[in-house]
Parts: sequence; structure tokens; C-alpha cells
Amino acid sequence: MIFNSLQYALFLFLVVILYFILPQKARWIFLLAASYFFYMSWDARYALLLLFSTVITYSSALLLRRARNHGQKVLYLVSCLIVNLGILFVFKYFNFFNETLADVIRLLGISYQPLKLSLVLPVGISFYTFQTLGYLIDVYKGKSEPERHFGKYALFVSFFPQIAAGPIGRFDSLRPQLDSKHLFDTERIRSGLLLIGQGLIKKLVIADRLAVLVNAVYDSPADHNGIHFAIATIFFSIQIYCDFSGYTDIAIGSARLLGVNLMENFRRPYLGTSVAGFWKRWHISLTSWFRDYLYIPLGGNRKRHLPNILIVFLASGLWHGASLTFVIWGFLNGLYQVMGIVTRKYTDKLKSLLKISDSSVLFINFKRLTTFVLIAFSWIFFRAGSFDDLKLILTRLFTWNASFFTNFNAKGLGMQKSELIVSFIAVVMLAVYELIQEKISVGAVLRRRPVVVRWAVYMAVIAVIILFGVYGDANSTQFIYFKF
Repeated sequence: MIFNSLQYALFLFLVVILYFILPQKARWIFLLAASYFFYMSWDARYALLLLFSTVITYSSALLLRRARNHGQKVLYLVSCLIVNLGILFVFKYFNFFNETLADVIRLLGISYQPLKLSLVLPVGISFYTFQTLGYLIDVYKGKSEPERHFGKYALFVSFFPQIAAGPIGRFDSLRPQLDSKHLFDTERIRSGLLLIGQGLIKKLVIADRLAVLVNAVYDSPADHNGIHFAIATIFFSIQIYCDFSGYTDIAIGSARLLGVNLMENFRRPYLGTSVAGFWKRWHISLTSWFRDYLYIPLGGNRKRHLPNILIVFLASGLWHGASLTFVIWGFLNGLYQVMGIVTRKYTDKLKSLLKISDSSVLFINFKRLTTFVLIAFSWIFFRAGSFDDLKLILTRLFTWNASFFTNFNAKGLGMQKSELIVSFIAVVMLAVYELIQEKISVGAVLRRRPVVVRWAVYMAVIAVIILFGVYGDANSTQFIYFKF
């Protein structure tokens, strides 16, 4: 059951109606049952894995609270980390590390046939693992009290709007909301539905349309040239943003219908004026998780901050996928930031020499464009299907054939010319909307408009989704981050 399906629309409608009909004391039970039903709609067997992780972290938190000394606390924490990260390793990383080990052994002249596990990656395992471990570490540090009610803790872990792909929730923020009494609020319902509509436009109208071209080029790299890869890379940069932020909009909107506010996960990242600025706006819940639970414990800005940045982004790359291409992607984003810090005094001197103001609109947009180019280039490593594909793509990306511009055929990119034009228009309209949102809240402005205007906008959103949405089977319209 994916967010961009009629099944989910019906599921969400019934959940919201029944939630507000039920008495307060029964609501958490109903939400827990609905969340497990939602998760089991992919594969019921992996609900047992989710339950196991929940039991382990719940029990470990209670043991941490009862520990008689620091040594016991460390033992309980490390044991739980090993179990949970061990599960994640088996399902997500075992084959990658075993094949890497086999390659190293073969270099030594030793024959070795690696064992390969045929396991399907459980939906959301990376997200709920980090969510539970964040809670456990907070209990260990004394920042949070352990939850004694197992059922309500299980709801915190499995809450259906965020279980599949975040945002990665923090216990002290999310847990109280799931236990609070929420009244039916038409303004909150309106706001939540608008956010869901925005998410569906991003996903169905933009991301899935761009995916047609991106998949055609990246899935058959031998059939395409440099300019094809340039267009596909730009499109993928927009696709992955609209796909993931679209999911987040629907998740936050769905939770808002129930009175729950999930944390912001995207803040118009391509309007960032540096790579560091981009990462403060992109996948905020994951970035802040790595900051709080890895970067700061490593020393943060106090000591070895440049190596710490590289370590964090290497970990982020590995979190996203068990492949060398993801590791390089993470390292590249870390390297961008390290280079930005190292060269800052020189760029500041250059700006002073050229009398360039940081507030200059031209300079701000130049930095945005430069940041986009750097981030888009890094997405090549993220999207490439294999290391061999990556090498071919990079080779052809920098060897353009001039005849392309005189013999352009959109079908070579996997779509009709009219669809390509619609895609470019959609990207331009998204950019305009993001620029407006950076200055003013469109939702706040809309609330002040007359009822007729508001309903005209609502109907327009629905019409755009129906008329311009790209629809297919569950596999072709799956959200990208469900893979992680």
C-alpha cells in the first residue's frame, strides 16, 4: 500500500474517521493496529522483524534505567546496538561486504566464492532502526525517560505515516503527541489535505514523469551520449527531490489529519547557496540524526571537525545503499564541504577584492546555480546502477557529440517531444513555486483569500493530479526512498 494509491486514500479516510469516533483511551490501540496493518500490506513476515526490534529497544531502555553502574549501562547499550545494527547489516549490507571481501581475497591469489543471501530488504528498516536507536541513546544519556508502556512505545516506532521512509522521529517530540487528546479541527484537516495534494503533485505530476526519461537513460547507459546523461542527471536531481519531499508532504499531511505534527524534512534544498546549506535543507531528520548521534560524539566542531565531516557523509552514503557508488556519493558530498571550509578565507578575500556583496541577488543566484551543479554531479554516483555503469556514464558525460544538437530526437530519451516539453514546464513551475515559498507561505496567503478563491485552488490541485499525473503499477511508481 503506497501513498500514491487509491488503497491508501481509502485506508487514510477510514483511519481518520474512526480515530475521531473512538474514545480517547482506545485511540492509541486503533492507531497501533492500523500502523501494523499498513506495514503488513507489503510483507506480513517483516512485521515480526519490526516487532522484534521494538521489543529489544524497549527492554534495553528499561534495563538502562535500572543499571546499577556505568559499566552495566554501556553493556546494555552496546548489546542493543549490536543486535539492531546486526539485523540491518544482514538484510542490507551482508552481500556487499562479503563480495568486497571476496574481491580483496582474490587479489591475494586465493580462490573464494562468496556466500550470497537472497533476502528482500524490509520496507523502512533503515528508518525505524535509526528512530529506535536514537531513542535508546537519548535514554542512555539521560535526555529521555524510558517508556514503560510497551504498546505506546510500539506505536512510536510503527506510526504509519512515517514508518516506510521517515521523517525519523524523536521520542520526546512524537511520543507525547500520540498520547494527547486531539479534537476534530477543520483548519488542521484542510491544511493536511493541502499538504497531501502538494505531495501528490510532486510525486505523480513531476517525479514520475521525469522518471520516464531518467530510467530510459540510466538503465541503458550504453545506448546514450553525454548530452543525454546531462539532461537525465538534471531530471534525476529534480525527480529524487520531488519523489522524497512528495512522500514527506503526504506523510506530514496524513499525520496532521490525526493532530500529530511530524518534523520538517525538506526546506527547498536547491535554494541553498552552498553544499552545507543544501544539507541543512535536505532530509533534515537524517542529517540532524547524524549530527546528534555521530558527528557530535566524534568531536563535532571542537576537534578533527574536517575528518568528522567526511566520516559522517561516508556513513550517510553507506546508510543509503550497500554499494561502492553510494559510498563515493557520500564521500563526494563530504569532500565538497571540507573544500568549502578549507578555501573559505581565500574566497572571502576574492569577494573583497572584487567588491562582491553576499546580499547581491546576482551573487546569491550564482551560488545557488553552482551548488546545484555540484549536487547534481554527485547524484550521478547515487543513481548509477553499478560501478561499471558509472564509469561509462562519466566517460560519455564529458565527451559530447555536437551532432546531437542538430539531430535531436526526444524518443532517444524515452519520451515524446511533447512529454519532454511538459516535463520542462513542470520543472520551471516547481522552481517558481519554490522561490515564492522562500519569501512567503502560499498556504498562509491562501487562508486569507475568499472561500470561492480557496475552493478554486483546491479544485485546480485535484484537476492537475488527475489530468497530468503519471500512473502505473506499484513497482513503477514506488517511492525511491522505500529502497533504503
